[in-house]
Amino acid sequence: MPDFLYAWRMAFLRVEKKKSGTYLRIVSTYRESGRARHKTLYSLGKAEDYSSDQLKAIAEKLLNLAGLKLEDVIGSTFRELRRLNYGYPLIVKKLWETYRLDGFSRRIGNRHRLRFDWAAVLQLMISERMNEPGSKLKNYHCQQNYLGFDRHYELQYFYRTLDLLSREQELLKEHISGQQQNLFSARLDVVFYDVTTLYFDSQKETDGNLRRKGYSKDGKAHKVQIVLGLLVDKLRNPITYHIYQGNTYEGHTMIDALREISKRYNIDKAIVVADSAMIDKDNRAYITDNGMDYILGDRIKSLPEKIKGYLLEKANRKAVSPDIDTAQLSYAEISYRQRRIICTWSSERAKKDAYERNKLIEKARDWLARPDKYKQAKKRGAGRFIISDEEGLPIRLDDEKIVSDERYDGFKAIATSTDLPVREVLDKYGDLYNVEHSFRMLKSQIEIRPVFHWTNRRIEGHIAMCFLAYTFLNHLRNETSLQISQISRAMDKMQMSEIQEGEKEEKIFMRSSVDEQQKIIFNQLKITVPNDVMSQQSVNQLFTTKV
Repeated sequence: MPDFLYAWRMAFLRVEKKKSGTYLRIVSTYRESGRARHKTLYSLGKAEDYSSDQLKAIAEKLLNLAGLKLEDVIGSTFRELRRLNYGYPLIVKKLWETYRLDGFSRRIGNRHRLRFDWAAVLQLMISERMNEPGSKLKNYHCQQNYLGFDRHYELQYFYRTLDLLSREQELLKEHISGQQQNLFSARLDVVFYDVTTLYFDSQKETDGNLRRKGYSKDGKAHKVQIVLGLLVDKLRNPITYHIYQGNTYEGHTMIDALREISKRYNIDKAIVVADSAMIDKDNRAYITDNGMDYILGDRIKSLPEKIKGYLLEKANRKAVSPDIDTAQLSYAEISYRQRRIICTWSSERAKKDAYERNKLIEKARDWLARPDKYKQAKKRGAGRFIISDEEGLPIRLDDEKIVSDERYDGFKAIATSTDLPVREVLDKYGDLYNVEHSFRMLKSQIEIRPVFHWTNRRIEGHIAMCFLAYTFLNHLRNETSLQISQISRAMDKMQMSEIQEGEKEEKIFMRSSVDEQQKIIFNQLKITVPNDVMSQQSVNQLFTTKV
């Protein structure tokens, strides 16, 4: 071809996306008879055939040939303005959609004629509660750390959202329980109930307030507290919760929860599993009178001597199953007052009971050695092994009490109204750890306590918000089969850098790399992995909740 017909002008990298993949070609532009033409100088093949490191190496080699370094080009053109977390908002918004909270939040907002987006504020508080729990003031200051919340919300909106949750907490619980039934279609045949206490960052009691001093399960007897009753299913999904004054006896809380599931759930026959604190005769009567069964921890020391003697007698103990040695685990069973009492003996529990008692005895001996330090020994814990004088000062160890206590080493009594095989009763009672794990998650990961609010309304709003955060976090655990710590780390690392190119006003966003655990979360929640580089418009679309 004659030279006057064309002239070489420039070479560039062409990226062509096809159904079979993304193809890379080095193409040159030239003119032929006055018209622009392109010629492929070299085909690099499919981009998918190269690793990110290989592509980076190619780019660095080309830049080196031009006398440049990759970091020089990037540094001179781009600068990072800030780094934001996109994981928590994206996942919270997805779960908001999963639990159909869009319509629910709109109805509530319209009913109260709200002029602010209370749903977005609640999503922000839930994101913070799952990420790095703190006060509502901290939530207010940290909102700029997230990508996906398109405006800055005033502090008053955080507190107004809590007030709204307090007013609508029953409707929220009813909505969540209904969605749980839709999402987890398994029959509600076993429910687990337990109670914990949540202390406050204060000591002041107020008339008519939920905050009261009482028996603390957190060892914070000097703090005011509330009592929280929680009902969960076998997947640790929360069914309902109730809040009581801090001095409420936990055995009196169970009927409220059972009454609620009877009203909200269409169940044929459910087994209620709880620990010995719920052995109250009113609780047992309510359960059986309403067509349910129970598996409850029983208090073996409170049983009549005849019943107790039979259960503790070694000759009456049997093997739980053929594959378990009676020297490790055995049981005795007897009927008493319309319930079966299954009393197990475990060698491991016997060792644990002896160890715990010896620690208390050592503490009691310390009291005896320094009586002036203790004005009065309490009659629980180490105090029950001490004989005191009329002034309450410790005199000597109560040897008879120690011997009596040794009699029960290794024994655990369980009462049930079912006719299930012993092994199945024990397995279901053993699953009571589900609710214990729920409380652990609420207290450790979500940090539901200490509570910093004073009024009943704010306390109730705080608990409702934490209840929803727990619901979302447990849903992630069930769907991904990841540990809570793994989920948290994965969402922590979901970050985007907001980048400015030169003096351009338009910003671009570059996503951090996606690891295997993040991929599991995205796949199980059916979330499309965000692109490596995104425009502001694409980011806005990413966080648009579908109705």
